[in-house]
Parts: sequence; structure tokens; C-alpha cells
Amino acid sequence: MTDQNSILSASDFKPRKPWLAGLLSFFFTGFGQVYNGQWKKGIGFFVAEWVYSLAMIPFWSDFVSTLLCLAILLGFNIFVAGEAFATARSLRKYTPGKWNRWWVYALCLCVSIVSGFAFDPLMSQSYEAYKAPSGSMLPTLRIGDHFIVETLAADDAVERGDIVIFLFPEDERKNFIKRVIGLPGETVEIRQRKVLVDGQSLEESYVQHTKTGMMPLRDNYGPLILGPDEFFVLGDNREASYDSRWWGAVKRQKIKGRAKYIYFPGELDSEDWADRFGMEIR
Repeated sequence: MTDQNSILSASDFKPRKPWLAGLLSFFFTGFGQVYNGQWKKGIGFFVAEWVYSLAMIPFWSDFVSTLLCLAILLGFNIFVAGEAFATARSLRKYTPGKWNRWWVYALCLCVSIVSGFAFDPLMSQSYEAYKAPSGSMLPTLRIGDHFIVETLAADDAVERGDIVIFLFPEDERKNFIKRVIGLPGETVEIRQRKVLVDGQSLEESYVQHTKTGMMPLRDNYGPLILGPDEFFVLGDNREASYDSRWWGAVKRQKIKGRAKYIYFPGELDSEDWADRFGMEIR
């Protein structure tokens, strides 16, 4: 019986390029394995990454847990890329098979890209990323802060002190972020900048006042009795916030999520920039 390699000429061999196999699997998990002719292994690595990515979604509520999950995912990608690289180095006399076709490579690329887009809506059902556009929540949130918001279901509780993302009542194409001050059924009043809830003074260590002089609505407001599904919200930077004092309460159905932590601080030139990584928003 004749050895197949003995009847093949050098031109029949298409050695795999290790650097290409490694890069393909690093950026598109399993692609490098398919390039090496190991399609079953490639599919296995791809599925494993998807399962892990879905399993790590609940851990995004905590910054440290998120970093750990991402580190594990990066390590997995490096391992898969390394495996593809090492295997390609051993395939010096590789003969392309039925899986080494341009349309197979195109399919792998499309599946990787589509799966990435498909993961985004799955992720947004639990968490979303936002950026603070203004200073209305100073000092809690600074302009340019990137932060993670936990998506709330319709029956999830909203508590006093929560910093929430909601659809702006006057233009629902816009998202606003404020702090919950008054809860359904409560009476909210502001006297000389002091917030009263059901007649009791509210302790607000997070508030920033930047202007002198009193103004109607801004510094003296109400009393307002909230409806069964209404929340009174204010910005922490009281004199620079457009909030419930001006346009009224927010309906529960309009509240989308609760701010959790800063994953990339704004104000890159601030002295405490590095200290604010992963800072809990409260």
C-alpha cells in the first residue's frame, strides 16, 4: 500500500501559518482551529465561550467580579489562540480539506460577528452602560463618568436614595439620571432648600449647593402628594439640576434601571481619577 504523502508533491501541501491561526482564534474564538482543519474543536471552543459569557452576566453587578470574569475570558481567548498557534506549527505537510474553503471562513466570520450583536441585547436585559452628560449629579457623578446600570423589571422595588435612569417625561427619546427622593403616596415639600418627606426632614449628605439666594420651585416647593406609582427625583447638584421640581414626578413604568458603579471615571486630570475606578454609586 502506497503512503499518500509519498505521491503528493510539495505544491500540494499548504502549511498553516501559526501567526494567522493564533490571531484568528484570539479575535474570533475557534476560527483558528477551523483554519487548521479542526472544525469540531473550533465549534467546541466557540460554544464554550458563549456559555461562559452568558453565565457571567449576573456578576456584572459588582466591579471586582466583572474584572475577574473578564480576566478569565481573556485568559480563555489566549489559551484558544495559543492552541491554534501550536497546532499550526505542527502542520508542515497539511493538505487543505473540505473545511478549508473561502465560504467556510466567511461563515465563521459571519457567525462570530452576528453572535456579538446577539449578545448585546441579552446583556442589556440585565445591565447597560451609560455616560454622565452633565454635572447635575455632582459630586456623586462627574461629567464624563462611564457607569453601569442594573436594568429593572416592572416589579423590581425602587427605594429612596436609588440613583435611577428613566425616560425624560417631556421627551421620552432622552434618558435622565436623578436620585429618588419621594416614594409613592408620600408628601414631598422643600422649604429653604431643605427637603421634607411627610413632614420629616430628610438627611442628604450627598447634596451639593453652589449658589446663594433663594428661588421659587428650586428652593421652595410643594407640598406635592405623590400618586400610587409616582416617584419624586432630584439631582444632587441642586442648583444645577432640571428635575421633578420643574416637570413633576416620574412614573414607575418610565424608570429603566439603577446605577451601580463607575467603570471608567471622567475628568482624566483629577487627582482622584484612579481612586474612582469601580466606585459604587450611592
